[in-house]
Amino acid sequence: MIHIYNNIDSTKLMLYEMITLEEERRRPYYVDNDFYKNKYGLVSNVKYMRIKVRDVTEWETYSEIDNEDNISNIIYLKNSKFF
Repeated sequence: MIHIYNNIDSTKLMLYEMITLEEERRRPYYVDNDFYKNKYGLVSNVKYMRIKVRDVTEWETYSEIDNEDNISNIIYLKNSKFF
């Protein structure tokens, strides 16, 4: 994982910058996304790149009643002072 981006445009811009660098150095690469037409095949000695996405939701207050069936959630412990 290189970085987390908020939109596809900035993500693709960084991907194309990485591709340009690989081409300048004459190193093979493979982009595993449907929008990109690869010059090289997927073999063992290429740089592998892929853009992945995930849904992100707003933080919610933790409740044991609501989470009885879903115990695998990531829990964020906020470091703050109580009033």
